[in-house]
Amino acid sequence: MRQRRSTRIVGVIFAFLIVGYLVLPALAVIPMAFSSSSFLEFPPPGFSTKWIEQFFADPAWTAALTRSLVVAASAAVIAVPLGTLAAYAMVRANSRTSRATDPILMMPMMVPVVISGFALYVMVLMLRIQGGLPLVVLAHVGLAIPFVVTTVTASLRTFDFKLVQAARVHGASATRAFLGVVVPVIAPGIAAATLLSIMVSLDEPVIAMFVAGDREPTLPVKMFASITYELNPVVPVAATVLTLATFLLLGLSLALTAVSRRRAAA
Repeated sequence: MRQRRSTRIVGVIFAFLIVGYLVLPALAVIPMAFSSSSFLEFPPPGFSTKWIEQFFADPAWTAALTRSLVVAASAAVIAVPLGTLAAYAMVRANSRTSRATDPILMMPMMVPVVISGFALYVMVLMLRIQGGLPLVVLAHVGLAIPFVVTTVTASLRTFDFKLVQAARVHGASATRAFLGVVVPVIAPGIAAATLLSIMVSLDEPVIAMFVAGDREPTLPVKMFASITYELNPVVPVAATVLTLATFLLLGLSLALTAVSRRRAAA
């Protein structure tokens, strides 16, 4: 009992430290988005919505936001089916095959994004092709797949594969059993993986900067360019949009993951 209570206390302290170190600095940009000052000041000297209105009235900022949303949605459309199939194959494969493929699929999480971005930049130069948003989409697919595989695998670990055997006994093909039995049960997990995939793409600036540059900047690239050459007070508004979108997607993803585990275990 004492051990459980001490473990819980350590867990709570660790959670507060994580929140203080990672979350609070991100939340600090939200008051700055409502600042009345023309400079980046914290705490804000007064309240105003003029920078929010300027953000949504400026075609350059809204175009960057639109590009980010299109790239994130496109990357999710490609990454989620591929990651789901990879997770299913890994769970169904024997342990030796799973141990061999797992590091390969997780490699994009281990390689620093600056190295991935520079490698893609060199490939674009060697192949003499023009960089742009399609290449950013493909790069973000690679970054998102490990998150999709991890999330969907967690749902499949608690899935009762006797349901698949029952469907096959009654004449269903492997594809039909997968689409008609497995996918509906782990659908919340797949939805959570989709949200994580979108979140990973929305927050990624390095590869987008290497591949697309400032010709077609996504929102994080536009933010970086604005803060580099001028102290633009609209940047906290863009940061607030990304921060709130990230927290919303993360919260929904965690909720859907919990629902998936309960459905699979039922």
